[in-house]
Amino acid sequence: MLDRPNASNNALIKRPCCIVAELGLDEYDVVLDGVVRWLVLDSALFREATRYIMKRKGDTVRLRILGSDYPATITATTSEGYELRFEHPLDADVVEDLVSRHLTDE
Repeated sequence: MLDRPNASNNALIKRPCCIVAELGLDEYDVVLDGVVRWLVLDSALFREATRYIMKRKGDTVRLRILGSDYPATITATTSEGYELRFEHPLDADVVEDLVSRHLTDE
């Protein structure tokens, strides 16, 4: 488990969720529609809404969730989607609220 002071334990657990979002690839001026599959303070998994996933790593991106942009970097591409690392950790209360409102069973 991540060791973050003043953070709720629930905000640090990768709980499955489905939050409609967009991923902006800044360098290419491209926006991908999709969903956030899990979200924690410093990272997230974004799944593009297509049948295939372009292999990317190291790209600077913006993850837009419900109108708010979060600068990040793609750290890995997997069959599940793009693993992102946020430029600045998110507020624990924001993560808890988003994930709790969009929990899934998977």
